[in-house]
Formats: sequence, structure tokens, C-alpha cells
Amino acid sequence: MFVDLIRKVRKFVDFEALIWTGGLLIVAVGDPESERHFTLFWPQWVFGIQSPGYGLGHAIGYLVRGDLQSSLNSHLLGAPVVAILLWRIVSLQYRNLTMRIRADIQTV
Repeated sequence: MFVDLIRKVRKFVDFEALIWTGGLLIVAVGDPESERHFTLFWPQWVFGIQSPGYGLGHAIGYLVRGDLQSSLNSHLLGAPVVAILLWRIVSLQYRNLTMRIRADIQTV
């Protein structure tokens, strides 16, 4: 039953769009006031160097909450990153749905 549901959803939802949406949601619901955060930037683990994207998650969190000033103070590219990712999600979904419609038309 669960596997059938996943198959039905995969017909309408592009996998990459799902990953980007999930990532944005995780960052958006996180507490931007929190000092603790997880990073994949290994030089920070080894040398203590901050990544160029440091503060980007905080900026997205503030942006979702409507605090544009704090978002810009956290990272200048917060709003453009959200816009670019939303554009990517929409374009992937559009491509997926138009391909599905074309495939359905050709089978008729």
C-alpha cells in the first residue's frame, strides 16, 4: 500500500524538486536564532574556517518569517537563493507534468 502510494506520487512529483522542497522546508522551519547548526563544510571541522555560505540557513529562516532586515544581515544572498530554488522547483515540476501530459496524449 505504501509502495503504491510512492509510485503514484512519483508520477506527478519530480524527485529533484522533492529534494529541493524538502531542503528548503527543513531550513525554513529551523530556528534562525539558534547558534548550533550542522555543517558539511569540512574545513570548519578541521581548521575552524567558516564557509562562504555561513548564515545562509539563518537568512532563509528569517526570510520565511518575514524579517527581511535580519535576513539581509545574516547573508546577502538569502533571498536570491530562495528565488532561484523556487524557480528550479517550479521548472522541474512544469517539465515533469508536461512530459506526463505528452506521454498520455501519445498513448491515446
